[in-house]
Amino acid sequence: MNLRHRYLLVSSVTTVLSLNFPRYVLSQVPQQPEPGTVIRVSTSLVLVDVTTQNPRDGLPLNSLRKEDFRVLDNGVPVEIATFDSGAHFGTRPVALWLVVICNEQNKKGGSSSFLGKETSFRPPLNDINERDKIGVAHWCDNGDVRLDVLPMRDKDIPVTILGKLVKPIPFIAPPGTRVGELAFQRLIRSIIQDAHRKNPQPLPVVVLLDADYTGMSSSELQMLIDDFLETSGILFGIKDSAIPPMDPLMNGQTDSIFHYMADQTGGQYFSVTPDLYGTALEDIIVQMHFRYQLGFKPPVLDGKKHRLTVELVGGARKEHKAVRLRYRPAYIAAINEPEWVQ
Repeated sequence: MNLRHRYLLVSSVTTVLSLNFPRYVLSQVPQQPEPGTVIRVSTSLVLVDVTTQNPRDGLPLNSLRKEDFRVLDNGVPVEIATFDSGAHFGTRPVALWLVVICNEQNKKGGSSSFLGKETSFRPPLNDINERDKIGVAHWCDNGDVRLDVLPMRDKDIPVTILGKLVKPIPFIAPPGTRVGELAFQRLIRSIIQDAHRKNPQPLPVVVLLDADYTGMSSSELQMLIDDFLETSGILFGIKDSAIPPMDPLMNGQTDSIFHYMADQTGGQYFSVTPDLYGTALEDIIVQMHFRYQLGFKPPVLDGKKHRLTVELVGGARKEHKAVRLRYRPAYIAAINEPEWVQ
């Protein structure tokens, strides 16, 4: 079944997905570009990946044009210098990361709800674009961090490794420590560094398979998000809807940080029953395939965070009033992001 057929299939089940929203670098290592791909050109171009979702059927729009969009930098319109559509295979390649926390014995939540369910993630991978790759990574509350499978085109190996990672392991993390929080931060930065080493540089898309029972100080969380914004990466999550939300944290920590990170990077967190794990991943893949990539040159490189606004204009705005746009709401105006040419 090809992607367009699956695109229609997802529409029949998307409405039953419960979407939970937040309550609230190393130097580059040159590599030879792969045949048939785009190449990276050093520039100050800022890339904004935009996904669309029609609330009536849950499907993305696939026929929007450059003139249908407007981008504002700190409230001021900027010219869209480049425009690419995933429907026409013009967007940069994706590095799709399946990420889990170690499954500690006798611990509820985390990755335990995915035990024995890893094969449900295999069918959606058939629709990964041929230029895109799949990686697997994990972190543990004992401080272990590992990129288990670097992004590859093989679809079976990542699922096999994922099945091994969600099996219970014989250790209990010491209570009251921040080892797990710091390990997660190292993991995200390792994924960012891996993207920076690639040429062409992919869009890192992290899919966390976790119940989001993790907290972090607000300052550290914001620094981590800022690092992720440098690659314009996107974070998604999938959790078992039967697992209750995390209790609010004290001592200045932010709870449900994965939900917050998803919101701040233009992603989503799916709360679904186990029989819909594969459908949630399929929805993510469809969004990434049919995304739009807008590029603009920042008015000033001042090293500060700039607020981003993307909206539909003209006839597209009138025709698609109810359509929701998702994108990263900010960027750091001091980075050299990649421009893509054929």
